[in-house]
Amino acid sequence: MRPLAFLIAWFASACTAAHASASAPAPSAPALPEPELLLSLSFELSTEPGNRAAVVGRLQRTQLFTAGDSLDITQRVSDLRREMIAKYAAPTTWMRFNAVSHELRLGEYRQFITSEKRLATAQAAYRNFWMRQTAAGLVGAGWGAEVLRIDSSGTLAPYLAEFVSREGRTSRAVPILGLWSYDRRTGEALLPSGHFDQVALEWGSPIGNTTYVKADVVHESHWQFAPRWSAGFSVSAGAIRGTGGHLTPIGKRYYGGGVGSVRGYEGGSLGPIDSSGASMGADRKLAGNAEVLWHAFDIGPTPIILSGFGDHGTFYRAEGSTIDKESAGAYGLGISVPMPFGLVRFSFADPRRDTGRTQRFQFDARASWR
Repeated sequence: MRPLAFLIAWFASACTAAHASASAPAPSAPALPEPELLLSLSFELSTEPGNRAAVVGRLQRTQLFTAGDSLDITQRVSDLRREMIAKYAAPTTWMRFNAVSHELRLGEYRQFITSEKRLATAQAAYRNFWMRQTAAGLVGAGWGAEVLRIDSSGTLAPYLAEFVSREGRTSRAVPILGLWSYDRRTGEALLPSGHFDQVALEWGSPIGNTTYVKADVVHESHWQFAPRWSAGFSVSAGAIRGTGGHLTPIGKRYYGGGVGSVRGYEGGSLGPIDSSGASMGADRKLAGNAEVLWHAFDIGPTPIILSGFGDHGTFYRAEGSTIDKESAGAYGLGISVPMPFGLVRFSFADPRRDTGRTQRFQFDARASWR
């Protein structure tokens, strides 16, 4: 990966040119507010197999070129991942849009498949997104350019060998993006109330050598029925399909299990498998979660949030999988502790079926020093 200093300079100059061409200068621009620069270092812990800890460096700069813009660069290093994300966002008035963002992502990833096989990929992606806030929600459109390379070393799982033989080791995509979201959530983040809806569409255009269509839908509802009690549920559904005779891209498939999916199972362990038992990712998913949150007590100024939850997900077959679908659920208890340096979350789950990759205790801890 390139040195961070070079990436900052390159990305800043690219954003300057893109923003200047998209926004006409105001007749009399007000003086810019005092810019802010923030550097932080974080240490993240989780129960993800083979990826227990990560070191994260972050640079944030506001008022870089104009009032209201921001630059955010994050570098994450762990046993299984090395990733750099640089995002520049700014207000704009072009074609009635309110904001424009540019995002560059570079990464090297390793994913557990079996004890003998691991999937290693290198990825580079750029996305340009335009957004407009309306009374009916946030509407966005954009485009991107992505490259994914499957590592040539080591033994490939059968489904990967089939994918490489048909699609090659290098996949290039030029997606066209669409987004609508409507956020009506209010109250504190730990005990929210209100609703949230989002629809995301993605079309891999014929400009790339990988073509596909993908759609994702999310709904959340929360109710705070007492000063210290909140309840809610969420439902998410997604589908992806390769077009023009292509397989669904490896990096776009759905992998179930873990925090944010179905707790009680290892991350990426749920879904279709090939003849060797390797998780190959699903073409469709349907997942839901219900949770009751209780602000139980405080330790000094720190609130302790207890929760009871139930998770369930169904992940449907991909081309070449040996099963039509896999469904799994779990229920359990959770603890969330907001700290001055971040959020610590614990969950104790009872998985409803034994897939061989269950994980009853999971936690996620984030800490930062400035």
